[in-house]
Amino acid sequence: MIRLYNSNDYNYIDSIGEQIKKDFNKVYDIKNLNNDYANIYVYESNNEVIGFLHFENHFEITDIINIAVSLNNQNRGIGEELITHLINNTSGNKIMLEVRENNEKAIRLYTKCGFKEINRRKNYYGNEDAIIMEREV
Repeated sequence: MIRLYNSNDYNYIDSIGEQIKKDFNKVYDIKNLNNDYANIYVYESNNEVIGFLHFENHFEITDIINIAVSLNNQNRGIGEELITHLINNTSGNKIMLEVRENNEKAIRLYTKCGFKEINRRKNYYGNEDAIIMEREV
């Protein structure tokens, strides 16, 4: 089931986030999100959050900030379901995201969901480019 997050989900989100980025809870202060523009969809299975999609709405553009699925639940289509849910429920007319050029698994997912590369930020991650992707809604 996909739903908006609530305060009971913080520990799950931080735990999954730490699996993808060691200092996740320091970089993304989920407990203090500004809900005027930021929100999170969680994917819940058997009363446990096993994935999430953190996004921000800025007028006509929705930005995907983070998407993560717990390591033992990956490759089951959960990420695609989260993105599809966002596509079907966004108030904007475009969804944008940024991804490291070497994150081939994520790039395949985004491409499968209809995102296209529109720009690159050269050496944004040290010696790695950031790929900017966009999808019209």
